[in-house]
Amino acid sequence: GSLASPAFSLPPWIREVMAGTPSASSSSSSSSSRRRDPYWFMYVAGGLGEMAACVFSHPLDVVKVRCQLKGELSGAKVPAGLANVFRTLSSIARAEGVSHFGRSGLYYGLSASLGRQAVFSTLRHGTYNIARDQRPDMNLLQQIVVASCIGGVSAFVANPCDVILVRMQADGHWPEGSRRGYSGLFDGLRSTAAEEGIVTLWRGCTPTVLRACLVTAAQLPSYGLAKSWLLSSGHFADSTGTHFLASTCSGLVATVVTCPVDVVKTRIMNMQKSIAGAAIYTSPLDCVWQTVRTEGPLGLYKGFGPTFVRQTPHTILLWMFQEQILRFLRDRRTAEQV
Repeated sequence: GSLASPAFSLPPWIREVMAGTPSASSSSSSSSSRRRDPYWFMYVAGGLGEMAACVFSHPLDVVKVRCQLKGELSGAKVPAGLANVFRTLSSIARAEGVSHFGRSGLYYGLSASLGRQAVFSTLRHGTYNIARDQRPDMNLLQQIVVASCIGGVSAFVANPCDVILVRMQADGHWPEGSRRGYSGLFDGLRSTAAEEGIVTLWRGCTPTVLRACLVTAAQLPSYGLAKSWLLSSGHFADSTGTHFLASTCSGLVATVVTCPVDVVKTRIMNMQKSIAGAAIYTSPLDCVWQTVRTEGPLGLYKGFGPTFVRQTPHTILLWMFQEQILRFLRDRRTAEQV
């Protein structure tokens, strides 16, 4: 029957979100408050919020990459689950250390991670919030499409930083003689462009853009959807606890949607030539085919545990930091106007 019939009636909070009411916004600020902010506020808050969050989540991102590469193109069963996450974390810390500057360890690649967030997250958060401000009546489907397009374009621009990030995080996976040993983001960009060509900096661009489309479309609207449901239930206030729960839901959705694409992206960006001198994978689809053929469909979900453990705290922290940065900018602006 009809969706409006007594036999099937959508809950009010779903009808509100699908209709594009202000409560579905991914920001905790009201629409009127957002409109009073200069647009550059959201670019600064979005970029700095994600950069601050990645300082805390980077070690888990390293673990995620290492787990995604374990047993690559072999039928060997690889340990999974949260226990394996912490075993891998402990193993890397003992064998390689923690510091970024030793060209190995849990914080190796942090400079590339910060550079990636400075480009990718600044663009996606700022531009998405401008779109929401210009069209506050967007329904959920429209929000997903807009977020997806913005995420994809932002990822294309940031792809060189992503290539260097993956290579630095995965360096300890290779035998010592095969390691690249970049000293930081700019050394990685220079070395890659000089030795392999500038085009290599956009290697893995297809799965990177696809992942960014999915993660932005899943992360930003789902945060607003979860928050809207919590607030409309009458049991939650617009508080830190509510933001925490909504961020957790957002992190879970983003992890489930993006994990297979993330595995493909990591493997293509990290690959070196085979013994015969040819590339291991000829395309993202070839990577998917070879992974499924040799490791089974669950091979595309390798690293799910660390991805979720990393993604959820990162998502929570990025929203918390973003709110505090916005508050600081608004307070400074108010003080200057007095």
